[in-house]
Amino acid sequence: MDLGFLSGADSKLVFAFWLGVTVLVMTLVTLTVILVMRQMVARKERAHLRAAHHWGRILVDVAHGGEAGPSTLPARDVSGFVEAWNGIHANLGGAENPALQALAGSIGLEKRLHSLLQRGGFHERVVTIIALGYLRSRAHFDRIARLLDDRSSIVSLCAARAIMQIDPGRAVSLLVPQIMARGDWSQGGVADILREAGAGRVSQELGTAALQANADVAPRMVRFLAGVSPEAAAPVIRQIVATSNDDHLVSTCLQVLADPADLDLVRPLLDHPRWHVRMHAATALGRLGVPGDEQRLLPLLADAQWWVRYRAAQALVKLPFMKEAAMHRFRDTQTDRFACDILDQVMAEQRMGVER
Repeated sequence: MDLGFLSGADSKLVFAFWLGVTVLVMTLVTLTVILVMRQMVARKERAHLRAAHHWGRILVDVAHGGEAGPSTLPARDVSGFVEAWNGIHANLGGAENPALQALAGSIGLEKRLHSLLQRGGFHERVVTIIALGYLRSRAHFDRIARLLDDRSSIVSLCAARAIMQIDPGRAVSLLVPQIMARGDWSQGGVADILREAGAGRVSQELGTAALQANADVAPRMVRFLAGVSPEAAAPVIRQIVATSNDDHLVSTCLQVLADPADLDLVRPLLDHPRWHVRMHAATALGRLGVPGDEQRLLPLLADAQWWVRYRAAQALVKLPFMKEAAMHRFRDTQTDRFACDILDQVMAEQRMGVER
């Protein structure tokens, strides 16, 4: 390139020229780097998918009684293997499979996962923690348990599930306080962990926690306990409903109450001064009520709160012994305009198959 024209040019023009050249070169270099990085990422992703597919077929075969599989795991296949490992266990419902455990031992999976947990990014940490849970190696229990305090709710919740899979007896005493403390944990995720652990392992801890927790935490613990074991929840719910002055907690207990033997606790709450307690008491009565309880619901059809009227009417419809003809008789005997309107609405919804 002949740059002689710059020799007599103004210094500002020369500066602008070289600045433009520098920007152009840097742009070309940046573009080249981006293209190279995209190629590397694409190549890595293809290798990952190829390894996941390859090992996925092997793991499925091993899990169903096939050959023992390879005895080595190439470093380039680790991420793909972990994805396949987690996938096959998810398909098996998380159940332990001796053949898969034997394969993991033969290829040194535990050491690989330990290394990946130490140096991996967020995604690698999450899938590694999940894989360690399925591996069920007690050697990693304490290391994973420390992640219960991780700032990421995803990492900490995955760690909670992993330690529960590794050693439920030790894990439950660590997990329940964390459930109480960590409001950022997904309630669905916590419920899944508790169900996987089984009622026998977690019911006592959850029941004690529900009775000792403050008003903000106790409703959540009651829901978890009722989801795991309605039978274990029944005495806890009885004690709370009989002794608690917290309206929100009592309402929660009414929502999960499942024992018809507790109807005597529910019926007085139909006259509670707080409307949301009356509403949930009506719903509970519709779910568990016996002949005669329909008479207790009738006064609520004229309640000042629309939601109380609506749930009372729904409860009447849902009582197993209530027939359509009886509902029409109730409707015809009502003199309150609100009661008539709400019964008309709920009965129309029933005919249309609407469920709220």
